[in-house]
Amino acid sequence: MTCYRITSSIFLSLILIVSVVLNTTASYIMLFKVKKVELTHLFIVSLSITNLLESIVGLIPQIIISDELVLRKTPMCVVSGFAVFGFAVTSITHMSLFSLIRTVIVKYPFYYFQRCKAFYYKVALILSCYVYGFSWATFPFIGWSKYEIDLDKKRCSLDWKLSQSESPSFFLAVLIFCNILPGIVILLGLYFSTKIIHRRKACIFRQDKKNRLADILEIEYLKVNFLSAAIYFIIWTPYAVTCILTLLKITVPANIVTVCALFSKLSTISNVLINCFINRYFQKHLLNLRLIKFLANTNFKRRLKNHPSASFFKLERKI
Repeated sequence: MTCYRITSSIFLSLILIVSVVLNTTASYIMLFKVKKVELTHLFIVSLSITNLLESIVGLIPQIIISDELVLRKTPMCVVSGFAVFGFAVTSITHMSLFSLIRTVIVKYPFYYFQRCKAFYYKVALILSCYVYGFSWATFPFIGWSKYEIDLDKKRCSLDWKLSQSESPSFFLAVLIFCNILPGIVILLGLYFSTKIIHRRKACIFRQDKKNRLADILEIEYLKVNFLSAAIYFIIWTPYAVTCILTLLKITVPANIVTVCALFSKLSTISNVLINCFINRYFQKHLLNLRLIKFLANTNFKRRLKNHPSASFFKLERKI
């Protein structure tokens, strides 16, 4: 096993472990601790589950065959490519719709809380993400392009060699509707949210305590929108560039495709970090978990044992 493949296996294993831990923790807290059925909470749970499944289905086969090449296209390989592509587009759709929802919350808060309470409305929005994502993943099965062994022969992916006549049009459609369009939606959400928040902050009437709390909430939304936009373009732009080069008939080195594939796996971690773990409200629930409390108490006892006098002095000062 070469140094490159060892590094790749370690990188993939770390992403898999971190993704499973973070997304499972986020789903557990949102479902059993927060216990709210707001649209934003359901979107976070759905996105976490999507990223969890994407990391499991996409990373485990790569880790298992890290020292081997995929020499022929098997049904299992094709199914894995279909699932990874479907979950990836579903995750991107979640991000773009979530950006729109946050913008609506900032711009029309009363409309959101009055009209978006219906259960069917929440289910329809979340299901639309999966329908949209797996519709694109299904097209290669019905003749619009096909699934093929990737350029680096490590997985089944899209037809990057454009060996089928329909593949160029499919790649162009994927570039527009699964990369550029969601990016535009996310940027527009960030732009309008920023514009609205800065305009409200300049209003002299937002000085009482209640409105100051609203300002804090809006700033949190703005921070999440900005980070979501930044991470989206950092992670998915390499694939967009690779897709453009492929359409221009420019040969893309296999190592570049590998790096793009590895880099895109970071989205299974970044999404949950942005939408959950940087949120103060989520952090309170996280710190109340029994495991976290046990680890914190264990660490405190260890510090107390190593520095008994200093710990006693700090405790005395608090008293």
